[in-house]
Amino acid sequence: MAKFTYNKNKKRPLFARILVCALAVALLVGIVVMAIPARAAESTENLTVQSFETGKLADAISEAADGTDYNFIKNIAVLSGTLNGTDYGALTAIPNLEIIELAGTETEGGIIPENALPSRNQLTVLTLPKNTSEIGKNAFSGNRKLVKVLMPATVTKIDDYAFASCEALEEIPVSAAVTYIGEGAFQDCKAITEFVIPAGISELYPNTFSKCGFESISIGPDVKKIGGSVFADCNNLKNIYAYGTEAPALDSDVFRNVSAAVHCYEDSEESYGSWKQNNITITADLTGEYSLKAEVSEENNAAYDDTSPASDTPEAETGTASAADTAEQTETTAEAVPAVPQAQTVQQGGLSIGVVIVIVIMAAVIAVLATVLVMTKKGGKS
Repeated sequence: MAKFTYNKNKKRPLFARILVCALAVALLVGIVVMAIPARAAESTENLTVQSFETGKLADAISEAADGTDYNFIKNIAVLSGTLNGTDYGALTAIPNLEIIELAGTETEGGIIPENALPSRNQLTVLTLPKNTSEIGKNAFSGNRKLVKVLMPATVTKIDDYAFASCEALEEIPVSAAVTYIGEGAFQDCKAITEFVIPAGISELYPNTFSKCGFESISIGPDVKKIGGSVFADCNNLKNIYAYGTEAPALDSDVFRNVSAAVHCYEDSEESYGSWKQNNITITADLTGEYSLKAEVSEENNAAYDDTSPASDTPEAETGTASAADTAEQTETTAEAVPAVPQAQTVQQGGLSIGVVIVIVIMAAVIAVLATVLVMTKKGGKS
């Protein structure tokens, strides 16, 4: 039987050495290219759209992005234009947005449409268009990381489940102009610790505030009816300030799993006797007329400059800061998103994730081919 031996001192064929060198270069290029998008991402987190035509925000975003991978964009500021349903859809195409600043824009008809921006995984701060009057059903529901909403004093209606399941929501400037809060509008907003229901709201609809994190709530004097489960499972609720001279009628399970004191006027104590159930007690210690209004932060007021329709609305109607207070604000729009040059040079010579993946795959293929060829060469000479 013939015996084959391998000469350890035999040099590798030139072809094999070239392949090995090519493989090393390809892998090195792949690693370098993978690092480029990461560096580019640091400089392309912010995106500014100066203006757009209604229905064409997607095109304006694409032009401003100038080829960037949308996964890198975290903050967007749209400075002017009028949004419709299609334009809100364009914003949902940017998956990792943390801040959306729309104070300089308007929304078509003053209405934010149903399901405008629901269930955004990373959204934390949202500034609404300056002419907003109505917030549609489920408009921002399911934004579980949303902490702050800035809105103009022109808002009058917050429709069903508009902010439902916004578990981290801490700030929502509901002004005295709001006359309608729909069913489940703030359901499961666990981070809101207090709330003022404005005068002018006559009915609270089912589940409006169920599972909220309230410690206290003030009910305006015009509320005549409170729907089923409105405050159900608000386990932290301890104080309810009821300013109606007559107790609003209660549907079933309004105070399910709630242990709280209801504060009312002395003359109304007997009327509120019907609220005594489970762990609800009545304390007649309110004095003075109802004059409360939801606190609206300076940041919220500053987000809408004097060109906003909100500035033309008297304080008596809106419950927002007075003209003197507004005058103290700097004459500029407080942008939640830091101003950035128009789209900058997106990726600054970097490549998209898709291209990186292709290059890595090519490097892997070269590695496999090189290994096969080398092994084949060795086998043929053994």
